[in-house]
Amino acid sequence: MMNRSLLLGLMLLATSVAQAANPGVPLEVQAEDGTPIPVLVLEPEGGAANPPVALLLHGLTRNKEDWLADKEPTFGGALTEHLRTAGYRIYLMDARRHGARLTPDEKPGAILKRSRAGDSAPYQAMIVDTVRDARTLLAKVLATNKKPPRVLVAGYSMGAQVALLMASREPRVTHLVTMVPPYVDPVLGDAAPVTRMSGIQQRWLLLTANQDPFSTEENNKQLFEAAPSKHKTRKTFDSGHALPRDYLEEVRRWLGEAR
Repeated sequence: MMNRSLLLGLMLLATSVAQAANPGVPLEVQAEDGTPIPVLVLEPEGGAANPPVALLLHGLTRNKEDWLADKEPTFGGALTEHLRTAGYRIYLMDARRHGARLTPDEKPGAILKRSRAGDSAPYQAMIVDTVRDARTLLAKVLATNKKPPRVLVAGYSMGAQVALLMASREPRVTHLVTMVPPYVDPVLGDAAPVTRMSGIQQRWLLLTANQDPFSTEENNKQLFEAAPSKHKTRKTFDSGHALPRDYLEEVRRWLGEAR
């Protein structure tokens, strides 16, 4: 009988091969200000005429390709492949100042440091414009598709921050998964999810960490309790901001149960 370690190795190899064979197809999308939004689309298995759709949002200093690689911090390739085999059409986009939109004079880490030092305008613009871009992408997706049976938005860290801000304005989003959203002071207005939680009506999975340096237990509890959603779930991991790979199982289980 095949031992467990060998079986796991073969499964990981199969996932890596599948990811390499599905790097995504570029999609042309124009932001409201006329700049291009770099987007990749992964088609689902099964060829359904009207599949559910998923928009995945990356973290600070990262890029859309995080969702194609099965490695830290998101182990995103495994989640993407699960969604694809489950029948989702998947959209990956670069946030402002990230990935293909990176500008050497305004790197995202430096922008965050400036915000913490009191110059918050560039950081606020980066987040608010990314939320606007995500909504523009969703509008394009929903204009060219029939009404999908499910519209999932998922994000990790800064991507979770953007996902919350987007979903609070988008009732067309039906399912929301946010992994370790950082706490953002309400003084940052539209860049702070806590100011928008009254708009979270979707089925929502919030994943937090009890040693997260970017959000305390009190912050996470406040965020969760402020959402009026009647179908919300929170799971806390014994980790720092980088969640253990086990978080993927929690997401898969929730997606299977959240109807």
